[in-house]
Amino acid sequence: MHTSNRKINIAKLVFVVIFVGAMHVLSLYFIAPHNVLDYYKCTGPFQDNLIIGASRASQAIQPKVLNEEIGKSFFNFAFNGSLSKYGDVYTKAILKKLNPNCQNGIFIVTVDPYSVATKKGLDSELPWVYDQQNYLNDLPSFVGDVNLPFLYYNYNYGWMHLIWDYYKKGSLANTHEDGWLEIIRDTTQTKRDARKSKKLVAKKNEISAYDFSPYRWNSLKNLISELSKHGRVYMVRLPISEEFYSLENEHFKGFSSRMNLLAEEMNVPYWDMVALQDSVKYNDGHHINRYYAPYISSRISQWIIRH
Repeated sequence: MHTSNRKINIAKLVFVVIFVGAMHVLSLYFIAPHNVLDYYKCTGPFQDNLIIGASRASQAIQPKVLNEEIGKSFFNFAFNGSLSKYGDVYTKAILKKLNPNCQNGIFIVTVDPYSVATKKGLDSELPWVYDQQNYLNDLPSFVGDVNLPFLYYNYNYGWMHLIWDYYKKGSLANTHEDGWLEIIRDTTQTKRDARKSKKLVAKKNEISAYDFSPYRWNSLKNLISELSKHGRVYMVRLPISEEFYSLENEHFKGFSSRMNLLAEEMNVPYWDMVALQDSVKYNDGHHINRYYAPYISSRISQWIIRH
């Protein structure tokens, strides 16, 4: 009798394990652009042509426009200001995404003062230690059909919750399979002005905490050197609204001169796109609105073609 009950209990346990496992596997098919931010940046094949940088690049540069105009398949591997400041962690992630056999790639490396700066505290004193806390440092790979470590570190619900999230409506952020991050915001002038005002106040309050970082600057130079082994590097400073641009240049004095000297030293083209700042609209004065991403992407394409 006891033996029979034991077999029944074991059978039930095996059924539960198989059922739970099957549901977890099933849930992976419900990952969508809107329910796991940046997941598609960390899956898929190796890439030959990359867009690199932080949130401005992630939202402003559309690979499909570059594909159409340059005739190469691009991938947007820019994240945000916390994850993808220039340093060893981001460089290693880029090289894990890059096709190791690539010889004729095109790499759009976007720069802004924050990408080569550190915040006072641990970030400033030991920036490489600070960077190791972000999940890019924990992922063994950025290619493949699925990325289970990414979900482990970044999805804070049970995986079966993916099915629920898949059918949720009204998401304001979609990461496309080519890596482009589409941010959906109300584009009325009143809403844009309100977001811009709020963002500007926040930037004015926090910018004094940032300093130029020799470590991040050298990391940027090292990245350019590594990418130059696989193709051609193009550096871009994306446009932002006048108030933010002036604020950055006032605090990070000499940034523009540094960039021009770096471009000359590394023999790479560099374009500060400030002249286009009034030709586009922004979500918040700081990030280009999705409807203007094709325009900015096209202008970058034309610039690359001319070179």
